[in-house]
Amino acid sequence: MTRRSSRAFGLTFAAIFVAASAGVQVQTPDQSNHVVVISLDGFKASALADPALPLPTLRRLAKEGATARTMRPVNPTVTWPNHTAIVTGVTPAKHGVVYNGLLVRDPGVPPRIEPWLDKKDMVRVPTLYDVAYGKGMTTAQVDWVAIWNAPTVTWEFRERPDPKGAIAQEMIQAGLVTQQDVDGFTSSNIVYRDSVWTQAAAHIIRKHKPNLMMFHLLALDSTQHRYGPGTLAAQAEMALLDAQVAEIVRAVNDAGIADRTTFFIVSDHGFRTVKRQINPNVALAAAGLVQVTDGKAAKADAWVVPEGGSAIAFVTTPDPDGKTLARMKQALTGLEGVDRQQPVLDREETGVDAACRADLGVDVLDVIAGGLR
Repeated sequence: MTRRSSRAFGLTFAAIFVAASAGVQVQTPDQSNHVVVISLDGFKASALADPALPLPTLRRLAKEGATARTMRPVNPTVTWPNHTAIVTGVTPAKHGVVYNGLLVRDPGVPPRIEPWLDKKDMVRVPTLYDVAYGKGMTTAQVDWVAIWNAPTVTWEFRERPDPKGAIAQEMIQAGLVTQQDVDGFTSSNIVYRDSVWTQAAAHIIRKHKPNLMMFHLLALDSTQHRYGPGTLAAQAEMALLDAQVAEIVRAVNDAGIADRTTFFIVSDHGFRTVKRQINPNVALAAAGLVQVTDGKAAKADAWVVPEGGSAIAFVTTPDPDGKTLARMKQALTGLEGVDRQQPVLDREETGVDAACRADLGVDVLDVIAGGLR
């Protein structure tokens, strides 16, 4: 099993965006220029330095441009919070995306994470693509996150593509995919989906030449979660990623915009191997705070939602006298694998304080940090 690491490979252009979104006067953008952002989910910082990994395209781009040996992801160090930080330039405490989706709570039952909600309901600050679109530039996204129904995206092929969407239909007409491929896309394996997403990004670049393309590849993340970092499966997937990046470079060349295109190759997090996992909700059930029926949690007065090596514990029912909170803390104290409990409102970098109180309420209580190993 694996967990995400605080070290990842990448470059980011957040500083440029922050200046624009903060109202700083910037030069009017040249609409003949193009930026391609490619996110290699789970690509660790040390991979480029490993001579045993065949990464010719990435190494050539790095040699021709500039690189950062490591980057500091946000906390929680997971896909959606990190990707949203990349395109906003701020932490989850400000942009509001704490999970791989939005936490939805109903009284007395375990919270759930809902990913398929509109971008306006998830991201609380302007994004790079919002700013670019507002400056009259065209934008595109393929498999980006927290971007559902964003009105400032000109062309898109979603993580769950619309079978009747414009790009899907263009790809069908071009013979890149079939209608059956698109209809059954979400049930296909992740390696196949990465391949189709790559074709979609290349197609959009060749046909539409967007000023900003945001493209997210996901198979390496899935491979490392399943088989672990450093495995032959992970190494093979990195080599495949390099080939997919090469396909995007070829598309830029084919579109005739190579001399006016800047590539940003980024990653959201790396990986570390773990040998054990813990489930704090088992301790809450033993303390009588969770009721289990037929092997499932049917009711819950408290619940722990893990994310990226940390977790947030919630009281899910009214607790005016604080007794449920006290019982929850007692149940989690000394639990094997838990390093520490800290009040979440004292931990700005976790991103669950000011940005989330309005939605989640003051019963966002404690963070269990760093101990899931």
